[in-house]
Amino acid sequence: MLKKLWLSYHQWYIKYSGFSNQSEKDTLSFFRDKLFVSILILTLALGYFSYFPSTGMAIILGKWSVVYINTLAVLVVTFLFFNKQMTLKTKKIVFSVNFFVLSFVLVIDLGLNGNGTLLLFLLGVLMTLYSGRKAGVISVLVTTIFYIIIISVYYFEWVDLRFFEESSFEVVLIVFINNVLFSLLTVFSVSFLIDQLHNALLKESQLQEELIEKHKNVIKAKEKAEQSDRLKSAFLANMSHEIRTPMYGILGCAELLKSYNLEDEDYKEYVSVIEGNGKELFDIITDILSISKIETGLMNITKTEFNINESIDDVYKMFLEDAEAKNIHFTLNNFISKRDFIVNSDHNKFTEILKHLIKNAIKYTSKGDSITLSCSLDGSNTSQLRFHVSDTGIGIPADKVKTIFNSFYQVDVANRSTLNGSGVGLSISKAYVKMLGGDLELESIEGEGASFWFSIDIDLQND
Repeated sequence: MLKKLWLSYHQWYIKYSGFSNQSEKDTLSFFRDKLFVSILILTLALGYFSYFPSTGMAIILGKWSVVYINTLAVLVVTFLFFNKQMTLKTKKIVFSVNFFVLSFVLVIDLGLNGNGTLLLFLLGVLMTLYSGRKAGVISVLVTTIFYIIIISVYYFEWVDLRFFEESSFEVVLIVFINNVLFSLLTVFSVSFLIDQLHNALLKESQLQEELIEKHKNVIKAKEKAEQSDRLKSAFLANMSHEIRTPMYGILGCAELLKSYNLEDEDYKEYVSVIEGNGKELFDIITDILSISKIETGLMNITKTEFNINESIDDVYKMFLEDAEAKNIHFTLNNFISKRDFIVNSDHNKFTEILKHLIKNAIKYTSKGDSITLSCSLDGSNTSQLRFHVSDTGIGIPADKVKTIFNSFYQVDVANRSTLNGSGVGLSISKAYVKMLGGDLELESIEGEGASFWFSIDIDLQND
C-alpha cells in the first residue's frame, strides 16, 4: 500500500516538475539530480508529518525560536517543491542553506540535547550524495566554522548560551571535534563509494555497448551465413538438376550396351560397372537435390492412396539381395494384419524414408550381423503407423547422436571403406518424417548397433 502511494506520488512529481525531460546530462549527474528530487519530495512529506507535533511541543516549552525556524524551513521546502522555474542547481543550494540555518538554530537553542548536530552530520552526507565530494567537504567546513564560532563565544564569554550551562567546555569541544572528524570521514567514504559505483556503471555501459555491437555483428554474420546457405542450396539444386539430365543419357546407353557382345564377359563387367556407378551417382545427385529443396522450402507433399503392405514388401525385397550379398540377416516383421491396407499419404517420401534407413543399416553392418524392419499400427493412435529399423552393426558414439541428422555428416569417418553416399540420407529421412506428421528418433550403443523408429500420420481408407 505504502509502496504504491510512494510510486504514484513520485511519478506525479516527476511529471509535474518536468525532470524526466533532462536527458542531456551525464549518467552520474543525472542520477544525483534524480536522488535530490527524491530527497526533496520525501522531505516535504516527512516535514509536514513531523512539523505539527514538534512545533506544538516547542510552543508548550516556550521555544519560539524553534517554532519560527521549523515554520520557515517547511515553507522553504514547500516553495522549492512547487517552483518549476528554478533550476535544480539553485534548488540544491537553497535546500542546503535552509537546513544549515535550521541546524544552527537548533544547536544554539537546544545544545547537545537537540538534533541540530545530527542534522549537520546528515546534511554533509546528503550534499555528498546529490552534489558530489566538493559539496560534502564544503558542508564539513561550514559546520567546522560554526563549531569554532560557538566554542569561541563560549571561551571568550561573548554571549551567554544556555547549553554551556548543561555541558562543560571540554565535553562540548570533544563532541564538536568528533562530529567534524566523523562527518569528514563519512563524506570521503560516501564519495569513494559513489565513484566506485559510477565506474562500475560506466564499465557496465561500455560492456553493454560492446555487447550490442557484437550482437549486431552476429546478426550480420547470421544473415550473411543464411544468405550463403540459401545460395549454396540454390546452387546445389540447380547443379543437381543439370547433372541428372545427362545421367539419364548415360544410364540409358548403359542399358542399351548390355544387349551387345553378350559372349564377352569383360565387356559385360565393364558395362555393369558403368551402370552400377551411374545409378549410385544418380542416387547421390537425387539426394542432394532433395536436401536442397528441403532447405529452401521448395519440397512439397503429394498424397495418394496406396497399399502400405505392398510398399513395405517392395522396399524389403529391394534390399534383401544387398543384405544377403554381405551375409547379413535381414528380417521383416510386419504386424499390419490386413494385407490390402490402403492409406492416403505421400508414397514417394514414405518409401524414401525406409530406403535411406535400410541402406544406412546395411552400410554400417557386416557379415553375421542382423537387420530387422518392424511395422505396426500405433497402439495409442490408430491413425498412425509405427516403423522400427534396428541393426547389430557398429553403432553410433554417444557424442555423435545429436549430430547424426545433420546434412552431409557421416559418423564413421575413420573407416574409409564404409564411406560412400552423400551423407544426407538421415537428414532427408528426418525431414520427410516431419512432413508426414511424425518424428524420427534414434537409440544406439557404440559397438552394439543402432535403432531408428518413426511414426507417420495416415488417412485410413479401410472400413
